[in-house]
Amino acid sequence: MDWGNFFESVTSWIGAHGLRILLIISLSFLFYRLIKMALDRGLVRYVEFREHHHAGTREDRIKRAKTLASVLTGSVGVFMFGLTVFMLLAELGIDIAPLLASAGVLGIAIGFGAQSIIKDTLNGLFILLEGQFNTGDVVKVAGVSGNVEDLNLRRTVLRDLDGIVHIIPNGQITTVSNYTHEWARVNLNVPVAYSTDLDQAAAVINRVGRELAADPEFSPMIISAPQVLRVDNFADSAIEIKVLGDVHPMKQWPVTGELRRRLKKAFDEAGIEIPFPHTKLFFDDNQLDKYARLSFRSDAGRRSAEGGIKPIPPARDNLPPDTEP
Repeated sequence: MDWGNFFESVTSWIGAHGLRILLIISLSFLFYRLIKMALDRGLVRYVEFREHHHAGTREDRIKRAKTLASVLTGSVGVFMFGLTVFMLLAELGIDIAPLLASAGVLGIAIGFGAQSIIKDTLNGLFILLEGQFNTGDVVKVAGVSGNVEDLNLRRTVLRDLDGIVHIIPNGQITTVSNYTHEWARVNLNVPVAYSTDLDQAAAVINRVGRELAADPEFSPMIISAPQVLRVDNFADSAIEIKVLGDVHPMKQWPVTGELRRRLKKAFDEAGIEIPFPHTKLFFDDNQLDKYARLSFRSDAGRRSAEGGIKPIPPARDNLPPDTEP
């Protein structure tokens, strides 16, 4: 092998194509970085402009913008990678026209065979553009509740309270229940006994709600103090009082838990009973008389058997209708 000619041909090829290949790769990477930077900044400004009047915090809007930007930049990255590969193949002298035609035919075939993927992608796009939920939100979708750990155009990843990860295709999401969008609410039914003075109970609940809202630890979580809305229900063992209060997203659970704890202590101090189910049994007088006579016969028979005396059977007319002498 003539190494001199080999190195000469390699050097000639690098001189003719190497600089172009390096330029294609560098420009593609630079273009991708510029698009990513523009999307990161532009989407934050777009979301700020579009949702500045909403009650959500700026951190929530930035979170949504970053979620949308990460998905779009990922899609742009895939497109840029494919485009760069075709440009490099063309530079290497490979005819890409048949590849493009094959890719078109393959795309049509995949489109017919992967309609669910297309449905997932389109639904995911609408979820992101409409801001139905973002990474970090607590939602219920497709019958599953949990924290959104990841979101892209194809699927949503939830983790529930048991730590179980649920991967849900976006095409299966028809209804979204977002527990942490812009603001949340303490919604609690407080049961009290039927003998309770309802005005006193309402005063105690409102006082505890105001004290909770004034607490330095919980005041940053609360928008409006929990307070009595109405008498909500006459239950089997209690009267239920509806309590509502507005809080910041994801703070309804710690605030509700602390409210329950404080209400229990306040009710104990005020002598207000939080009832538990009671059951009352009623007996018919005729049935009680029947059971008493049967018990008497059984007891008399036992005592006579012990003493060797045969008891005198009662008259048939005095027996209950379903017994024998």
